[in-house]
Amino acid sequence: MIRKFLFWVHLVLGVMAGVFIFIMAATGVVLAFEKQITDWVDRDLRWVSVPQAVPLRPIDDLLKAVERAGVGEPTAIVVRNAPQATAQFSIGRGKVIYVDPYSGAILGASSAAAHGFFVEIERWHRTLGAPLGSKGIGHWLAAISNLLFGGLILLGVVLWFPRQWSGKALRASLVFRSGLHGRARDWNWHNVLGIWFAAPLLIIVVTGVVMSFEWANALLFRWSGSTPAVQGRGPADNHRHGRDTQIGDEPNYDRLLALSTTFVPNWRTITLNIARGVNAPVPVTVDTGTGGQPQKRTQYLLHRKTGAVLRTTTFTDGTLGQRLRAFVRFGHTGEWVGWAGQLIAAVASLAACLLVYTGLSLSIRRLRARLKRKRNSAAASGPHTEQLVIERHA
Repeated sequence: MIRKFLFWVHLVLGVMAGVFIFIMAATGVVLAFEKQITDWVDRDLRWVSVPQAVPLRPIDDLLKAVERAGVGEPTAIVVRNAPQATAQFSIGRGKVIYVDPYSGAILGASSAAAHGFFVEIERWHRTLGAPLGSKGIGHWLAAISNLLFGGLILLGVVLWFPRQWSGKALRASLVFRSGLHGRARDWNWHNVLGIWFAAPLLIIVVTGVVMSFEWANALLFRWSGSTPAVQGRGPADNHRHGRDTQIGDEPNYDRLLALSTTFVPNWRTITLNIARGVNAPVPVTVDTGTGGQPQKRTQYLLHRKTGAVLRTTTFTDGTLGQRLRAFVRFGHTGEWVGWAGQLIAAVASLAACLLVYTGLSLSIRRLRARLKRKRNSAAASGPHTEQLVIERHA
């Protein structure tokens, strides 16, 4: 009786939230490899041929070239640990200018079409088509559907357990079987995908819940015994906005970069934020990971003139709540563990699409079968009832 009740709860919730879950899962497949896809789109701008006997141009010269080009105000300089890599200058959010580090030529900007495409995909993923950042019906439909999906996964795991344990029953729920069609195929796929991908899907769902609901985010910090981080301006923002204008006062970014390369021997990228204000220090991030692994980043605050390290912040310096919150952001897409994690997240999201499809298919088949039984019952009882009436009149 309890199993039957849980089954109907699972079915009703799946039908209610299925379409929304499918949209979020399908867009999640694409978003899992956003960084790699955008890098591939910009591949011709990201790399140059290394010329013979030509030294790298000073970063300060490249910065001035970008400023003269009138493409926008640079906010950060990104240098990769590869001689053929171009220098990258971030312009606001989502725009990058690529510069040849040997000739100083501006090669172009990151693809606006690719950026716009992923903004649109993210909009459907997070708010079901509503504007990003809004807390309207789209946001809440997505958030609640994600929460319901977590319940569906847990109920599905409970319902997966066979009534009678046997090798045949386990194989039917653990292994894809060939030659099946219709309801038998949908049932097999639904059970196999559901049990094998329950763990990664739960991670995706739980991290999504924390990012969607303020109460879940607060609960994460409360459980970890930490105080939520206060949103405010960092050290580099405690001064006036805009680039330095005092002559001779701008930091020597070449000196700061040279010092930064000595902090961590196996660095992959170094990001130097453009200093704000006359006396502002320069925030620098040294990354030994893929870009989506905060546990492999170290942040430094350097004196703008001497390059002296004013503060060093590693991942372990954060509170447990801050570390868990960082995992929430990058565990959601699988980036936390690099390519392997992204692949698992993408395949799990694809599995979620198939779970929705097979679940709705099974529900529709069940409804059709029930309606057919009712029609057959009505057809069978019709002549019998008519015969009883004739006999009574006789």
